[in-house]
Amino acid sequence: MKNKPKIAISARGLGRVFSGPNSYTENFTRELIRQAQDFEIHIYYNSSESLGIFKNAVEHVLPSSNIFIWDHVLLPQQLRRDAISLTIFPKGTISFGLACKAIPIMLDLGYFYSKLNPYRKLNTIYMKQAMKFSAHRATGIFTISEYTRQDVIRLLCIPPEKVLNILGAASETYHPVKDLSYLDEVRARYDLYEPFIFFPTNISPRKNFPRLLDAFELVQNQISHHLYFTGSVAWNTDDVIRRLNGSISERVHQLGEVPFEDMAALYTLAQFAIYPSLFEGLGLPVLEAFQCGAPIIVSNETSLPEITGNAAFIVDGYSTESIAQGIIRLATDAELRSQLKRKGFAQAKRFTWKKTVSKAISYIKTQMLLHE
Repeated sequence: MKNKPKIAISARGLGRVFSGPNSYTENFTRELIRQAQDFEIHIYYNSSESLGIFKNAVEHVLPSSNIFIWDHVLLPQQLRRDAISLTIFPKGTISFGLACKAIPIMLDLGYFYSKLNPYRKLNTIYMKQAMKFSAHRATGIFTISEYTRQDVIRLLCIPPEKVLNILGAASETYHPVKDLSYLDEVRARYDLYEPFIFFPTNISPRKNFPRLLDAFELVQNQISHHLYFTGSVAWNTDDVIRRLNGSISERVHQLGEVPFEDMAALYTLAQFAIYPSLFEGLGLPVLEAFQCGAPIIVSNETSLPEITGNAAFIVDGYSTESIAQGIIRLATDAELRSQLKRKGFAQAKRFTWKKTVSKAISYIKTQMLLHE
């Protein structure tokens, strides 16, 4: 019997940090293993801590804490030894000196939007060049929204037929939590004041935290809500930290790195969520909120209107007044929250990993036939 072609996934850092990119990689890979019966799937980690995430695939560990060496020396060498036919790179850049076919998944092109100051300078310089190289070297390119697809075509000068929007989805573990005792445990664990607004993000420039704080200060005397946000402090956020340590601290709370298993409960307990981000490649927290039945406010920027349709309350992300008006509307209008909850459940059904990976596999098979 003819050996199956081997497909590899570059999974550096997977399982060590809970993040949007890692969540996308894990869910994409899990569904790929389930659907890709015509291929032998190999997963490559940089730490043995990740072993066991995908028990139905061939797992490899190439130990190294040096990202550059792992990406551009260790991984391509091992892919060559293992006779890999095609490698998928979920973080948007591919290895130099790669011998096999390659498809990067471009999550977003935030590095090219300097006015947002989203990342550190040296990292931005490297990633812009690496993404340009990857896009032109790649067999094909996957994106996770039509907005990002158009960015790849325009900013990286790539022919449209080479770029496929496969979308993405939230994990199936996101759903309304009905276990009342567990909800009480979560309330107690995070010392939650209700009603509250949930902002599922860390503090980073593109998440638009300063305007959200301005908006919350404008309306806090008109509502009884507290505001909770997750995640860690990123960079370039000194002003935000000072404000959080000021008078607003009584109503705004940082939960920190919330375990994955508690997130659905927080969405469920929140009266509504808010996500006024200025730049998103997809917006997984929005889909998570939809699946958990949390009404949500989002900005009208980048991919977010594309993902939400009419299932979210849309505000101008650059207008403090618009964000403030959105908070007042959802805090005071129970019928609007109920409508958005129903629409959110329906909208979430448009985004499934089964659809995403099926589209990816069809493309992969076509490309492999074309390049035989």
